[in-house]
This record gives sequence, structure tokens and C-alpha cells, in this order.
Amino acid sequence: MAHKEYVDPLVNEITYAVQVLVTVVAYILNLLLLYIIFKSTRRDIGTYRILLTYFAVSDLYYNTLHFSVYPIPEMHGNAFMMRGHGIYPELLGVGLYLGAYGHAFPILIFHFLYRLVAIKYPHWLKHFPVFFGALILSTVACNLLMFSIFYWFFHPDEQSLRILGPIFNGTIPQDVVHTPDTAAEHAQALYWSGKTFEGPRWRNLIGVGLMASTMTATYAFIVCCSLLINKYLKKQMKSALSMRLHKQLFRSLIYQAFVPLFTAYYPAGTSVMLPIFGITIPYISIIVPPARAFFRLTGLSRLAQSIIADAKSKTITIFYHILS
Repeated sequence: MAHKEYVDPLVNEITYAVQVLVTVVAYILNLLLLYIIFKSTRRDIGTYRILLTYFAVSDLYYNTLHFSVYPIPEMHGNAFMMRGHGIYPELLGVGLYLGAYGHAFPILIFHFLYRLVAIKYPHWLKHFPVFFGALILSTVACNLLMFSIFYWFFHPDEQSLRILGPIFNGTIPQDVVHTPDTAAEHAQALYWSGKTFEGPRWRNLIGVGLMASTMTATYAFIVCCSLLINKYLKKQMKSALSMRLHKQLFRSLIYQAFVPLFTAYYPAGTSVMLPIFGITIPYISIIVPPARAFFRLTGLSRLAQSIIADAKSKTITIFYHILS
């Protein structure tokens, strides 16, 4: 089957094969996670079961949108662009996809917050319905925020279409295939109407500022939770077993936070933010989709291993007994 997302036919076939493979594996892993969660008879997981189910369902939704839209980011000069190349390539699809992409931020935050509460304030878990309600509201808010950034703040306008016209008509060659009739289907962030730092386009700049603030706040919260967990466990745990479990948990927390940062959020974030400074990274449109795929597969496989280990070793319960 021929694919025409990229100019290079070989890149088309390779990236499409990766897209299909990742989609299938992601569905299998998420369904496996749900099976493990609901099939486990242990009560040690407790309310954490609900949190894991929420993650799996959210990722199934994200996976479906990613395959349907298949967004490819691009950057040139002071401009960032993204269009869907899947079965639903419309601009609305890009907005919906980025809304689902934004789910990861509150889920990461509440995952770390849950670990902190479970270890340091376990009696607070009786208020889990409030915690879970806050997670749902935060997810909806982050979804709407990311959707609005890519659908409204980055909505193409007459000026952006005119300045970026040479890209869409093929005058300026790109790795991705462009035609004038698809120009309005791209989310477009043209940060300056003139040269770099000349003629600011505030709607685009505010949009990228909101995105950067969300990512920064998420990781600041994660670092804060990690430090509090690390400090508390060092103070409370004296035995060799407790220290070993502490190190295992802390490594797991760091892995779950910073692998996505460097494999998914950093490549995607640079494609959006570096054009502010007039910086273009060659082949970014080819690099980012596989990077996102790597994040999804490693993250899901790691989570599956974590659930199985928790179910077998009662890790959370052991921590409760050590700290009580």
C-alpha cells in the first residue's frame, strides 16, 4: 500500500509500519493491563486498581486518536506546523489528539501524588473518591487546554497562510508532502510576522506559553513529590529490606517520570518551542513519531511489569508494615 505522508517513499513505508505495529501492541498491552487489574484477587492493590484502570482506558483513547489522526509535526524558521495524515486528517482531529496527549500530565501528577500519600499519609486514602474526582476534573481541564492551544491559539489565519504559502505550494522543500489545498488543515504557530523577535503574533506566543507552563509545572510537581518520598523513606527505613525496597521504588518513580520526558515530551516540545528563536531541527518530522512510539511501548511495558510485581510481592503492603 502506498503512503504519501513523506517525500521519501522508503520513509513512508517504514513510518507506517511502525505506526501500525505500535497501535496493535499498545492495544494488546492495555487490554492485558485491564485483564491483570480485574483478574487479580489480591486486595493489596486497593484503590490503586482504579488509578491503573483510568490510565489504561485513557491510553486506549489516546491510541485510537493517534492512529486515526496520525499527526506529524514540522518546523521551519519561526513556524511550527502539524497536520493529521491518518484517516481523519482535519484540524479538529489534531485538536482532539493533542487534548488526549494532554491527559498524560494530570495522570503523571496524580500517580506521584498517590505514591506520596500511600507512603507518607496512608490514612488519607479513605478520601480516595475526592482524589479520583480531582483527577477526572484535572484531566478534562488539561484536555480542553491542549485542545484550545492547537485548535484555537494555533488556528491558521490569513497572515500565517500567506507567509507559509511557499511551504504549502512546494517552493520551499520539506520532508513532508504539501499541497495548497491542505494548508488550512494544519495547526500553525507563526511566532513572528517579520524576522525573529520582530512583529510578535501574540495568540501563537500565548498558546506556546500555556503549553510550556503546563509541562514545567507538571515536572516541578513530580520532582517535589520524588524528593519528599525520598526524604521520608530515608528517614523511616532502617533495615536492609526496607532500604532495598526504597531504592526499587525510587528508581521506578524516576523511570516513570523522566523516560517520557526525554523520549516523547522533549522532542515534541522542541518542535513547538524552538521556532520562537528561529531554530529548525532537520528531520524533526521523521524523528518525533518514532520517539512517541518508543515512549508508549516502554511506558506500557514498564507499567505492566510494575503491576505484576505489585500483585506478586505486595510491595505497597510491605511498605505500610515497615512504616507502621
